[in-house]
Amino acid sequence: MDFDATLTLSQQGKMFANPRRIALLKAIASSGSISQGAKLAGISYKAAFDAVKEMNHQSELPLIESEKGGKGGGGASLTNHGQRLVQMYELLEQIQSMGLEALNDESVPLHSLLGVMSKLSLQTSARNQLFGTIEQIENHALHDLITVVLQGGIKLTATITHGSTVRLNLHQGKDVVALIKGPAIDIKLPSSMPEAQPDQDTYDTTSGHNWIMGRVKAIDADDNSVEVTLTLNQNDEICALIDKGSEDVTGLNIGDEAYAVFPSAQVILATLS
Repeated sequence: MDFDATLTLSQQGKMFANPRRIALLKAIASSGSISQGAKLAGISYKAAFDAVKEMNHQSELPLIESEKGGKGGGGASLTNHGQRLVQMYELLEQIQSMGLEALNDESVPLHSLLGVMSKLSLQTSARNQLFGTIEQIENHALHDLITVVLQGGIKLTATITHGSTVRLNLHQGKDVVALIKGPAIDIKLPSSMPEAQPDQDTYDTTSGHNWIMGRVKAIDADDNSVEVTLTLNQNDEICALIDKGSEDVTGLNIGDEAYAVFPSAQVILATLS
């Protein structure tokens, strides 16, 4: 389902800015003139002058500064507040576009802006970014263990400082993105699972490692390393970059079950304030 949406800003029920007026502001900024800006925006000078006058009147701070004509002719420019209005409008358009795109992607959680961003726009150097919700926070003297539930009920644990927990305002039910670099992850066969629990994801409190079950989707190798991608659920994947001589990689095939194993201290949590 494809929708088109037009972003309009209103103040006390009266239209303040729409695509046409924002295009006019951009044209004035680039041309340095209301008359030239009107031509670039494809509207009459009178319509442009009236729009500028009305926006300046409605706004708490002026959006456009004008100079009267003289020997060198008149001019106009956006104030800092006017520039910020244009930037804010463009930001809202990006968010609006992400929302429309997310509707047709079943993997995107529409209940959370962070979830939408993590799927459609958030880019980091970490190979893995997994969206989830905090289920539990276990406090210790200097650090906290944060249990995050991913889609499909998969759980992972992150170890962060208590100061970070406070600074990020982390609490039960808050949405987060877990970031994990590929080289921090090992691949282990089910037979290597601690306490012989091959059917369960678990956090090994003794070693401080997460064990997350997945199914091998891809195996790529060069002379020194092997990149293994595991499918965790319908929407999430995790990728490990390991040494080519690893015993658990030898004989591993597409479709095999395997564990992604990584220290909880290697999990970075990101969230929106």
